[in-house]
Amino acid sequence: MTLEASVLCDDAVRATPQGYEVDIHLAWYRSLPLSCVEDISVTIAGETTTREDLQVLRDGRSLTLAELADKVDEEWFVQDSLKVAVPATSPAPKGSEVDVQVTVATRIPYIIIGPQTALVKPTRVHRRVVVQ
Repeated sequence: MTLEASVLCDDAVRATPQGYEVDIHLAWYRSLPLSCVEDISVTIAGETTTREDLQVLRDGRSLTLAELADKVDEEWFVQDSLKVAVPATSPAPKGSEVDVQVTVATRIPYIIIGPQTALVKPTRVHRRVVVQ
């Protein structure tokens, strides 16, 4: 199994009153601080959500992607999913199949590729899943 194959599981998408909640797994072999999340993009059933509209749900808090940059002491563990709230104008009902595309860009702080520049690893996954 590749690292990319584990990013989005079959039961990763759940319907909510505001849209969806998506579980995203880290596409890396080591845990990373939340501050290493450079970007997340989610498209569900052809509807793409902007970076500003995504919310990361963590320990009872709702964080924007911009707020993750300050979370240097909070880990995204390899075994844990990152729960992302994805608003939708017309979400698919539970039990329906939808195409989901997730792109996650993670900075790998210990792989330096230039002066003061760490590797940013983009991972793009596309799957058809059933809304839970």
